This record gives sequence, C-alpha cells and structure tokens, in this order.
Amino acid sequence: MKSCKNNEKILLINDFLSSGNIGGSLCKSVLNFYSFDIDFVPTALISNMFSLKPIEIFDSSNFLTNTLEVYKKQNRKYKAVFVGFVLNFNQAKIICDFVKENNLFMVLDPIMGDSGKIYSGLDKNIVEIYKYMADYAHIIIPNLTEARLLTDNKFEKAHDIVDYFENIGKKFIITSVEDGNRHFILAKDKYFIEEDYKFLDKSFGGSGDLFDSIFLANYLKNNDFLLAIKDTRDMIACILDMQIKIDDKANDISINEILKKL
Repeated sequence: MKSCKNNEKILLINDFLSSGNIGGSLCKSVLNFYSFDIDFVPTALISNMFSLKPIEIFDSSNFLTNTLEVYKKQNRKYKAVFVGFVLNFNQAKIICDFVKENNLFMVLDPIMGDSGKIYSGLDKNIVEIYKYMADYAHIIIPNLTEARLLTDNKFEKAHDIVDYFENIGKKFIITSVEDGNRHFILAKDKYFIEEDYKFLDKSFGGSGDLFDSIFLANYLKNNDFLLAIKDTRDMIACILDMQIKIDDKANDISINEILKKL
C-alpha cells in the first residue's frame, strides 16, 4: 500500500486506554494500516474499558489545549479531523474552535450510549456537548441510541433522523438499525442507503471505533460516500470473522494481530 502525501495527515482526537484495544489506539492502528499519517491527541487517559470496574480517568484538557496551540504555530495541515470521546464542554469548545479557525473537514462519533441508555460516568451534559459539536461536523457516525439522543428522541423512525440531518447539510450514518430480522447501516446521499450486514450475537469492545476509522480511511481515499460504507461493512465483517477464530470470548478486538494477516 503506497504511502500518503503530507496533505493526507489526519488529526485524531479521542481517548487513550491503557488497557484494551479500543478508542484512539484502535483508530490510530487502523488508519496507519491504510497508510495515513496520524497526529493523535487524547482527550482523556483511561485505565480500562468502561465495562470494567473500578476505572480511573485523567482529564487531559490542558494537554489538548496546549498541543493544538503548538500544532497551530507549526502550521500543520490536515486532510481531516476525527473526534470521538470528549470529556466535557470545555474540550468540545477547544476542538470546535480549532476546526473553525483552520477550516477543517470534521468527522464525529458522538460517543454517548447504546441499547437505549447513556453510558455511566459521562458528563451530565454529554448530549448537549455532542449536539454542539455536531454543528461543526461534516459527517456524523452514531449508533441508533446516539442518533435518537442527538434529536431529543423526537423521531420514531431512523430514516426520519437521517432525513433531518441531511436537510441541515450533514452526512449522517447510523451504524446499526434493526428491522425484524434485518440489520443494516443507514445513511442518505440524495437517496436512502441501506447496507445489510450479518448480525453476530457477540459483542467486542471497539467495534464502533473500528467502523469510524475504516470508513474515514475509505472515504478520504475515494470520496465516494456509498462505496466507503460498503467497503467498511465488508472489512468489518472480515475482521470480526477473524476475531471469532482467534478468540470469540475476547472483550475487544485483536486488531494488530489481525491487520498483520490482511
């Protein structure tokens, strides 16, 4: 795979976990696999996955602020910025100001919850924080729970949520929609996009980070929204199939081991 030019550098803003192949570390590994040059600035240092207790979280807001200021002085140029886990509104404002000042293409994963519930331990204003950030994002990639939270649960149908964001100029991808026995990725590019995938009755930490980073790599590579979604679905299916063969009871994805085999 050929190396990317300097203008294909990506700014990755996400959490860093000391234990577990999820969050920013997984995103960085995947984007490096696709030959992108990554500047990774953590919003928080976290001891382990949220599903494990106890947990230690270090707020790296000062580092985030100072590092973005340093990068600004160095006149670093980015093809895109990807934002995942954000700890508080202060961080959201720092990031969005940087995006606005540098006219950056921003992709956002509003990490808030799943299965109809907000994750425990998040800022009490987390929904308002991500609604604020969504105004600055060009592409937003939530699961269905997060999509509903971003619209204050005012839409019953997932298609209506996607429609709403398209009407305000946003590309919006809901990573997991269930309709009877169907499971599909839902988006819209003038017409609705429904990409079915095989549902696995297993849960691996970092699956959302995997979708984010593979999609971003494919979209930046070909600038084709539909094709990027299709390629992302296919690559995730391949990776998860390999993960099941390695260890189907793992808490996360053995991403580095798998990428070496691809």
